[in-house]
Formats: sequence, C-alpha cells, structure tokens
Amino acid sequence: GSLKEDKSTEKRRAIQSIMKDTTLTDLERRLRIQTLMDGSSNSNANASAQISGSGGMVRSLLGSANGDSSSDVPMANAASSSEQRAVVACVHYERKCNVIAPCCGVEFGCRVCHDDDTGSSACGPMDRFAVKEIVCKECNTRQPSATNKCVNEECGVTFAEYHCVKCNIWMALKREPFHCEECGFCRVGGQENYRHCSICSMCINVSVYDTHNCMKDKYKNNCPVCREDMFSSRQSPQDLPCGHCIHAHCFRNLASFDYRCPICKKTVVSRQSMAAAWTARARDIELQPMPDDLQRTVSIICNDCEVKSDNLDWHFLGVQCPGCSSFNTVVADMSNGNNTST
Repeated sequence: GSLKEDKSTEKRRAIQSIMKDTTLTDLERRLRIQTLMDGSSNSNANASAQISGSGGMVRSLLGSANGDSSSDVPMANAASSSEQRAVVACVHYERKCNVIAPCCGVEFGCRVCHDDDTGSSACGPMDRFAVKEIVCKECNTRQPSATNKCVNEECGVTFAEYHCVKCNIWMALKREPFHCEECGFCRVGGQENYRHCSICSMCINVSVYDTHNCMKDKYKNNCPVCREDMFSSRQSPQDLPCGHCIHAHCFRNLASFDYRCPICKKTVVSRQSMAAAWTARARDIELQPMPDDLQRTVSIICNDCEVKSDNLDWHFLGVQCPGCSSFNTVVADMSNGNNTST
C-alpha cells in the first residue's frame, strides 16, 4: 500500500533529479534511469561497456550496479580491438535482457535502441523476428532468445512480465501488450479493447469499430506528415473524418496551424466546430470590401463538398463556398476584365 506508493514517489523524484542534472550526458542519464527501473538503488552505476575483437568481450553496463563489474560476455561478430562502443541501456522497455542484433551481431537494449543508434544506420531497421540470441543483464549469460527466464541456473531471473516468443519482445504488463495474428506482431492497449479489421489491416478500438471509416490497407501507407511507417509504428494512429490516417502526435502538431487533411485537404474537424469561425470570417469580409482596383471575379472548388462555383467575388481573406459555407476553398479561375489566370 503506502510503502509501495512511497517507493514509486521516491523513484519518480530520483528520475526527475537525473533529468535535471546538466552535468550528465544523455548516455549517463539513460544509464542511471535504467538502473533505477531495474530496481537497483545505485543510480550512479558504472556506465562503461566495451566491445573488443572477435575473440573479445562485452562488459555489462549494469554489472557494477549489481555488485559485479568483472563479468564478461563473449561477443560474436564484434568490432576490432581498436574500436570501442558503449552498450546504451534501454529506455523503451522494462526488461532484464539485451538483444543481439542479427544484422550486425552487436548487443542492444532492444530493436528501437538499434534503430536509434547512428552507428548502426548502415544496417537499416532491425528485424525483430530474426533475433536468435539475448544477454541476461543480471549475470551476463548469452543464450537463445526463445525464453523469458535466464538459462543460468544460478541466476534464473525472469526477464519481463510479458514475453512473446514470435516477436522477440519482453516488456511490462502495464501497457497491456497482446499478440495479433492478423497484424503479425504485438500491439498494446489490451486485446479486449481492440478488434482487427481485415479491410483496413489494423486493430481498431472497439469503441469506434462499428463507425470507423474503412479504407483498404490505409494503415499500410506512410504517415503523410513524418513519412514514417504507420502499420508497425510504435506511435498511435489518428483516423481523420475523410478516411485517411496520420500519427496522433503528427496530427496534434498539424492542428496547431492547419485544419485540413494533408492528403485530400478536407477539413479534419466537424462542420459544426468550424461554423463559428467561418461565420466570423464572412463578417470580416463584409466589413472589409476590396478596393475597386483589386476586385476580381473567381471560380472556386470547395475541398469539403468538392463542388465548383463560378462568378464569386474574390477576397484576400478567402472565398466562401455557397453550397456548404466552408472557407476551405481554392481558386480555380480568376478574371479581371479580359485577363484570366489560374
């Protein structure tokens, strides 16, 4: 009860203190936070780890935190003895094992750590399904990946609360992970809260499943803002009323300066929500008539209702669609006497 809450509060304060310490490098911050997450009280753990030649060894980053800084693990396909590389502790998942990247044979906290590491950029994204070996962070034993318990009988530590042997993932249960056979990998949020849509090729929240806008394989496209993969992304998607989808965090950034879908340009909020803004703009236009020398007659196409309207008065604040009252319009033709431009 209260003891558990006190420990949780103490851990949060310790993490906040580490994050505010300007004397630490990013690597040192990550290592100290990982040490706290692993349950060690020593947040000043020795953060050195080295990879030496093919006959060399990888020194565990967290060894000193467990009272043992001399434990070494053989490392296949390692760099030459003249090269050194720190094995950065994982901040993405709560687990007690590291993975051996199948592409380069180097030890990483997880596949995201590998993909974020600039030194492994030549490998490309790590194939989670190709992982065959892991390293226990408690005893440094290198072992096959198809286990959630260290094979070293003297250690026997459980690596994580949740383990999927298909996806080679170890993580905490608090994110409610589950494996979706149709998607082909694990997702988070609780299996009871999602239902797979075979048309969209994605797990859809049950609260919106019956009303969601189906579009074939729409989640297999890249996000139109950041251009990153939507289907296997760790970032949650956001469905737009037009049927297109976008990363939720990208949508929040986009909505701060634009109200249109970046693909089809339709308004991404309800017409009722925009009604007040459009009424106010129409009033501003009425109060600010264009000077005679700037008056133009235009034809517009409405992005929302897709109807073309002719012979409308142009204004620098916008031209309102006479059909749906939207100001989400584009000028198709503009006339000034005998001159026409597009």
